[in-house]
Amino acid sequence: MFCQHILYTFRGVGMSFQEVSKMQSRQKLAHLVLAEGWSVSQACRELGVSRPTGHLWLARAREFGIAGMAESSRRPTLIPRSTSSEIEEALLEFKAKRPRWGAKKILAKLWPDGAPICLRTADRILKRHGLVGKASPPLQEPCRFEREFPNELWQMDFKGVGRSGYEAFSVLDDCTRFCLCFSPLPNLRSETTFEALWGLFGEYGMPQRLLSDNGAPFNSVKSQGPTPLQAKLWLLGIQTSHGRPRHPQTQGKVERFHLTAEQEIGPVLRLAHMETIQAAMYEFRQDYNWERPHESIQLKVPGSRYAPSNSKRPSKMPKHELPEGALSRKVDSSGKIYYKMQRYRAGSGLAGEYVELREEQEGLAMFFAGVRIGSLTQQEV
Repeated sequence: MFCQHILYTFRGVGMSFQEVSKMQSRQKLAHLVLAEGWSVSQACRELGVSRPTGHLWLARAREFGIAGMAESSRRPTLIPRSTSSEIEEALLEFKAKRPRWGAKKILAKLWPDGAPICLRTADRILKRHGLVGKASPPLQEPCRFEREFPNELWQMDFKGVGRSGYEAFSVLDDCTRFCLCFSPLPNLRSETTFEALWGLFGEYGMPQRLLSDNGAPFNSVKSQGPTPLQAKLWLLGIQTSHGRPRHPQTQGKVERFHLTAEQEIGPVLRLAHMETIQAAMYEFRQDYNWERPHESIQLKVPGSRYAPSNSKRPSKMPKHELPEGALSRKVDSSGKIYYKMQRYRAGSGLAGEYVELREEQEGLAMFFAGVRIGSLTQQEV
């Protein structure tokens, strides 16, 4: 009855079964010795504990009574290496300003020359205050790639902003994550996008390659040839690449940039006031380039790693020149050429231009600005 009564009592105050069992053993030993007259040795043998432990329990019972024999806290009264209140307050204050930043970024920004606490301690402080959520594991390990030097590859894309009357155009340097452009454009036309890129080339120089998805105006799968934007980039000597359809992870860096922008200023991007939108995009780009540490570049800011390209933009667009004596055909307004009384598709983006025909093992192939467009052995159109 004694043990059963104690079990019910401590279950009522939320103690676990193991805690109740330990409490029962202590109280039972004290009861046997102090109330029933057992010797300490007999009581210790009965409960399977050592005599020093038995005497410790009896001393506690004599001081606090049998009912007050709770486990004493083992927490030291003085913790020499505990985090100071000043450090904890600085961490929490910065977290309030940057609620979406994790402990790693906060430590890198607050103490760039070396944090006074480790990452695990900082994360534990944030969790204790309910400021860190549990991260979801990735569904599959991504296949990562990264260029070694700035301007080897730029990633470009348009961020969805709903029916806001404009298009949010973004360009990121693959190596440094430096955002070269984040600005509103009136439409998705090749001419509009190229005008924005032309300005970037004048400010930062030209990249070796541009990576994008297959949407307008970057690529034209249906026309089986380059878009006007691609043709102009090729004339400048800039190579173009495209991710597989429905695989945005190929352009993962600019897609991740868009996610961060959505989290930080998403609602503002859908406002009707263009001046407010432009100001928000500019401020976010400045913050992204010069304030926000990036884990992929050792918690440095992109602006500290980026350098303009040595490939300078020409003062005007170069004209397409064919090698002397080259076999060529002019592309008509529908994007096709004639060769030996047959029509072949070159792409509407090359309308009015000349393509070069080169002999290959399997037949003739079309080239523009040194880039192979396709083979004439394809289905006639």
